[in-house]
Amino acid sequence: MNNMKNAYQDDAGRKIMTRLFRILGTLLFFCAGTAWAADTELIKRPAKPTKSYTIGVLEPNMAIPHFVAQAYGFVDEAQKLGMKVIMYDAGEHKNVAKQVSQMEDLIANKVDVIAIVPGTSVTAMAQIDQAVAAGIPVVNVNIMSENQKVIGRIRSDDYEIGRLQGEFIAKALKGKGNVVMMNGVSGNSAFINRAKGFQEYVAKYPGIKILSEQWTPNATDRGLKLMEDWSQTFPKIDAVFSGADRLAIGAAQALRAQGKKPGDVVITTVDYNDDTERFVREGWISAAMAQSPVLMGRWGVRVALAALQKQSIPEKLFTPNFVMTKDNADTVDLNLIRQPKGWRPPL
Repeated sequence: MNNMKNAYQDDAGRKIMTRLFRILGTLLFFCAGTAWAADTELIKRPAKPTKSYTIGVLEPNMAIPHFVAQAYGFVDEAQKLGMKVIMYDAGEHKNVAKQVSQMEDLIANKVDVIAIVPGTSVTAMAQIDQAVAAGIPVVNVNIMSENQKVIGRIRSDDYEIGRLQGEFIAKALKGKGNVVMMNGVSGNSAFINRAKGFQEYVAKYPGIKILSEQWTPNATDRGLKLMEDWSQTFPKIDAVFSGADRLAIGAAQALRAQGKKPGDVVITTVDYNDDTERFVREGWISAAMAQSPVLMGRWGVRVALAALQKQSIPEKLFTPNFVMTKDNADTVDLNLIRQPKGWRPPL
């Protein structure tokens, strides 16, 4: 865990982004609340190369809309740059053996470059070594690998996402209340850092008590069941921290079935898909930390091309996030967040 902390949190890039996010928080909480406009062209699109390259893309679970949007970013950007895409979906974060086999296929097929969104932070460690040894650069996107040979490390600042959720909940509860935590997938850098950011922020408020926390796959039925169980165990729950939006939607459904009204329990979450937006607009989800999955995919392709062309690449790249509430739901550029209606990944 200390290695992950060093790799993902304690760096100058995160400190810079932290200052930007704190500016966002001030605007959100004390002004009318508009979405943050960040530099979406930190990694600019290069000129189309004269040579045609093939990029292999490994996604962990495209049953989740976030990864479909990310896949669109990979595919659309590759097409713009004249690159061919071979894409695989592991079908679930924990399908380690499947993702390992898929990466071995890409190495055997001698793709020019690989972009991996590993299901866990230790998935395909040996295969990353094999790819690099074979002269195939490996770009790491979204979920961080513990393998030090990956490049790019393109993702949200997940620690800061968790901290922002803590700030929102602490303010909404006026520093006092009972909270439950639906952390998300265990062994996954994104969810680990979100939970850590949240816990370290609310620790400053002795009046906020964390009643329970659970690691669980990001699925609506899991969120619903957890909320049902907690509601029976704890007589008073004031807020729900959720590491991913499927869980938050399940929690909101459970509360609605119990006769609660929107806003009776503060819910914060991550991502901003179609149904998440509806729950935000209706007030069931109080705040959603919207990531930029389409941009993650685009930057992944741009970094891949830079690696092939032997260009310098930053060690870490943070894509922008947006704190969405029902008051500013019309202000975000959805082109960074969602694929076009009807688009399907080329699997």
